[in-house]
Amino acid sequence: MTDEERIAIRKLYRAQRQVRASIGPQVPSQVVQAFLAVADNEGLTLTELADILGTNVSTASRQMLDLSDRNRKMEAGHNLISRTPDPMNLRVNRYTLTPKGRILIQELAETMKD
Repeated sequence: MTDEERIAIRKLYRAQRQVRASIGPQVPSQVVQAFLAVADNEGLTLTELADILGTNVSTASRQMLDLSDRNRKMEAGHNLISRTPDPMNLRVNRYTLTPKGRILIQELAETMKD
């Protein structure tokens, strides 16, 4: 392994530890991917995010629920994303980061810089 590869791996490892500390030690990687997809594509719909994630809408919906204020079991969620009805079509929700989600993204960006 080159020094550059070793540095990249260490950064990724630190970022993964940060995510687990914020979301939980048992968080599935698909939920982390869903969080990052929202962060990189704020304002998209569930269908659009499901396409980006390469999954079906029902799976993406469960992941988004787990990341929002209440999970699919109506228990406290991770509160990292929020969904807002589209004012032009109230049947459609758009997903964005919460303040807590923005802080996590800022922390991850700082980790990746070092």
